[in-house]
Amino acid sequence: MLPPLPPEIFDLIVDNLHDEPIALKACCLVSKSWVPRARRNLFALVTFSSLRWPVRSWMNAFPNPSNSPAHHTRDLHFYDRSSVIAASTPNWVRHFRHTEELRIANIAVDGSTAISFVRLQGLSPALKFLNLRSVSASLSEILNLICSFPLLDHLWLHFVTTWGDADECDIPSTSPRLTGSLNLLSRTRPILRGLLNLPNGLHFAQITACHVEYSESLVDLISRCSDTLESLTVGFDSPMPGPLVLSEATKLQDVKFECTGLSVRWIIATLRTAKSTNLRKITITVASSATLVDPIGETVYREWQDLDHLLDQLWTSRLICPSVVYDENRVTSGLGGLVLSLLPRLASKGVVNGLGGYCQRSEW
Repeated sequence: MLPPLPPEIFDLIVDNLHDEPIALKACCLVSKSWVPRARRNLFALVTFSSLRWPVRSWMNAFPNPSNSPAHHTRDLHFYDRSSVIAASTPNWVRHFRHTEELRIANIAVDGSTAISFVRLQGLSPALKFLNLRSVSASLSEILNLICSFPLLDHLWLHFVTTWGDADECDIPSTSPRLTGSLNLLSRTRPILRGLLNLPNGLHFAQITACHVEYSESLVDLISRCSDTLESLTVGFDSPMPGPLVLSEATKLQDVKFECTGLSVRWIIATLRTAKSTNLRKITITVASSATLVDPIGETVYREWQDLDHLLDQLWTSRLICPSVVYDENRVTSGLGGLVLSLLPRLASKGVVNGLGGYCQRSEW
């Protein structure tokens, strides 16, 4: 009979199967002593959906919440309205106390059929990542959920709509520091105003705001994070009335522009406000010619030439790596011959690939 494996070797083997659920289930059948480690990986991610895994199935499988594998869960997902409502059942959901990432999606309701996140508030004191996608709720519900997690660092808000005024809703007395990342997609102006009112302020190191509407709140957001902001990605649905002023962001190292509604003139004006002492990387992604502002014409061509000249200055300094990324098949039809002829030269400063792939120059 072979001697048993040392515990640390056995744990390492099972942990390497973390993304192989069939193999992990087989491990559970080998020996009772294998079950705890296999469970730890099997239930690291739990997703509730009325179609795939209803909450009722979990409750039937583990009628005693204290003996359930919920304490192994690190990522907890609720993917529809019925699952969130089921989470309002007392006791059972509170045993997901070690969750580090919470995702809530597809909760589209209106003010007459409001949904409550009270049972999810403070679900886990270890939570660091909150992702809300396609969620509709009152602004107070959203803010109270955010503020219930003292260690929350990363906040993703995609297609989130709210009702209620930020100046009228009750702001929690305390809030997380929010030092990680903020990712905004689609219109989120009321939420931004609510975030700006949080008592402990905002300290994000990374901000991504794409397909959002311009607002003074967004400008204020970047200003509030000027002491901590290291990476900024922006892409607005409509032209900005004026450039973003980046000179206050003294730690800013990485800037990326998604050209969806941004004019070249606006990009140049914004870049000129940035201090080059810490800035190391600039990426301009030309995603679709159809969404560029006024893409054809001699004036726009001169603007692209100005951008080319500006990137040349940055490139020759050997301190900043500028990049232009584009998909040749998607931009050919709308940019016009003059501008299109500039793209390979622009791209060659940091990226050489007409299919949007990344290929850095060897100097960098």
